[in-house]
Amino acid sequence: MLNKIATLGPEGTFCEVATKSYLKTCKLNYDIEYYSSIKKALSAIGTQVQMGMLPIENLSEGYVNLVLDHLIDANLYICAELLLPIQFSLVSHTENIVDIDAVYVQFVAKGQCAEYLDTLSGAKFITTESNSQSLHRLDGSDRAAAVVPSHMLGMHDFSKVVENINDYSNNQTRFLLFAAQPNESVKDSSAEYKTTLIVLDDDDQPGYLEGILSKFTKREINLTSIASRPTRQQFGKYHFFIDLDGHQQDENVEAALAEIKQSYKVRVLGSYPKATLVKV
Repeated sequence: MLNKIATLGPEGTFCEVATKSYLKTCKLNYDIEYYSSIKKALSAIGTQVQMGMLPIENLSEGYVNLVLDHLIDANLYICAELLLPIQFSLVSHTENIVDIDAVYVQFVAKGQCAEYLDTLSGAKFITTESNSQSLHRLDGSDRAAAVVPSHMLGMHDFSKVVENINDYSNNQTRFLLFAAQPNESVKDSSAEYKTTLIVLDDDDQPGYLEGILSKFTKREINLTSIASRPTRQQFGKYHFFIDLDGHQQDENVEAALAEIKQSYKVRVLGSYPKATLVKV
């Protein structure tokens, strides 16, 4: 398990780019372990690997619910975040777009490039498990195309390349670094921090969400995100994931969390420096 970090494979994914960027920035020498699913990667943290870098949110698609659901029951902590620009291109071995009769595209990429793909009315869309698989399936296909991350363009020669086909030009994905132990590094007074917590709905209390939010509002703590996931026990009952500005050691944040914990079941996933956009 020594010096290993998990991420979603295979090689060539945005997850790999995010992981390598983090390791390079922090000057860490870790082996990257690739997993075939988000669940497998998260489950490996603390047993097979020390850390894991996984996507948590996309600017156009929203939260990755698989990750949120896993965090409800798993004893994992957030140590860092990273923002990665997401750009897709259409590539083909045929020069004429009108001759394309099939497009290989990963299911997430298809959702983020829907507007452009709708213009390819004569093509059949074949869903793949990964962007790397889309590129691999294109080999030997003269009238097919593939949707691939723009950072893959240098891997092959193509007759036709249409760049930046994603629906939103500033598309980004937010990645989180997870570990089995909380981040106990000393708070950097010069850095801006975020804190993420889960409020678990184990009791049927009226005004559940309002009661939580009021504790932050009266202390002027800015909440940057609230995401809900069903408890799967009955309709209308949800767990809440909350991102807020500040560190859990800040006096106002610490006081708000202490008051909330008197009435609700709360688990702080971590405080970590706010990310800046990575250059790819």
